[in-house]
Amino acid sequence: MLKRTVILLVLGLVQFGCGYKTDTLTPGELPESTRTRWETEKRDFLKIEDLKVGTGPLAAWNRRIEANIEVRYVDGTLIYRGPTFFYAGFSNMPDTSVYDEISLPFSQEGIRLGLNGMAVGGKRRITIDRELVCSRDANHRCHLVGPGNFGEHIYVRKENIIVEATLTKSCIPTRLSVFILSLFAWTGEVVCWDQDTPRVASSDPIWRFY
Repeated sequence: MLKRTVILLVLGLVQFGCGYKTDTLTPGELPESTRTRWETEKRDFLKIEDLKVGTGPLAAWNRRIEANIEVRYVDGTLIYRGPTFFYAGFSNMPDTSVYDEISLPFSQEGIRLGLNGMAVGGKRRITIDRELVCSRDANHRCHLVGPGNFGEHIYVRKENIIVEATLTKSCIPTRLSVFILSLFAWTGEVVCWDQDTPRVASSDPIWRFY
């Protein structure tokens, strides 16, 4: 559906004398030492339970990941409920689209690691150990959302937290730029292609990083 919409848009632009271009975001390299560290953290600091196994594209490196999540303390106190997104592994970050304004750009490492390896349509319960709740930077900040595009901050206590997540999208983002002749200017939007990624093998441990 998205591909058809983009094609019709491009044809319309050509007809009215406007130009367009696409710019695939630059994928970041994943050093083996980093992969090993993240797999160690997934194994040691996360408890992952697959409540439902999805059948869509995999949440993996060099993808845009979207999910609906509910975050609580172990005692049941609600911290956050709603949509979230993040870009995994890109060296140049895209301009934020209007759609992103209804989602939160999450920076909490435990949530990122817990979603990795899920397939779209899947549901997962992730218990994040208190040792991974706070960031590893010099300030040791305990937040789910750091200084994001909209100045959002959600801080948490250094306690175990439980996340229930349903993965809604994993795609390869591309910046589509359009030249508006009347304005003599380019305007852009990030579109996402739902392309397949390597599947989870039955022999893969749940803490593997994809």
